Amino acid sequence: MYWRYIAVFLAASWLAACSKPQSGVEVPFAATFAGVPTDCAGGDGVAMTDLRFYVHNVRLEDGAGQLHDLQLDINDWQQADLAFLDLEDASENCINGTAVVNDVVRGTVSGQDFRALEFTLGVPFTRNHADPLQAMTPLGDADMHWHWRGGYKFLRAGIRTGSDSFWLHLGSTGCEGTIRNITGCNAPNRVAVRIENYQPGETVKIDLASLVAGGVLEDAVPSDCSSGPAEEDCRAAFAALGLEHPSGAAVGPQQLFSVPRKP
Repeated sequence: MYWRYIAVFLAASWLAACSKPQSGVEVPFAATFAGVPTDCAGGDGVAMTDLRFYVHNVRLEDGAGQLHDLQLDINDWQQADLAFLDLEDASENCINGTAVVNDVVRGTVSGQDFRALEFTLGVPFTRNHADPLQAMTPLGDADMHWHWRGGYKFLRAGIRTGSDSFWLHLGSTGCEGTIRNITGCNAPNRVAVRIENYQPGETVKIDLASLVAGGVLEDAVPSDCSSGPAEEDCRAAFAALGLEHPSGAAVGPQQLFSVPRKP
């Protein structure tokens, strides 16, 4: 019996010695408009009216090109591989939100010498179309679910000026079936994000101005996009996300998320 305990101890020690070290990582996010920080109160004539979104498949790439999964902490905002970010605080122009804010993804990762960050904007297919009444946090927010489309809003974003406004609700469309029995969607509308030269802890900037390129916020006519195929005002927002509207096909790099570098 004594030697059995010794063998178990040695095996555990060997596994601990051979396992890769884990490092705590934070990925903060911040809202901007054309490079200027913005919030629900607004500044320079532009205010945020909403900014909530889901991310999953968060990974860091090391100098050798190997991708390492970020194992997310389990809390009210995160499952092991899915996080919910909420940058609005229900004040001023954010009348449809909540007072509680979450602007950071937290987790642990093995490896070192990281050079890039990757994540997917959206909810994985199976959980996206599961029964929301039985969903675990952070998928329990009714404001983030499209019952009539059988899935979640991956992103809610809104901007307002003194004379104009625009809001975007991004999610899968053209889905066949009913909740818990969706077989597929014509336009999945998930966005693959990659940020080069990223170092853990750096703040990812969300440039809301990219969603209204082409004058959407300059015609004094409030407009919106619910990801529907007939909505012309979706074109600029989808282009900023690297998606073709209305198919949702990936057609180029996204412009919404970045870590701006000084020249």
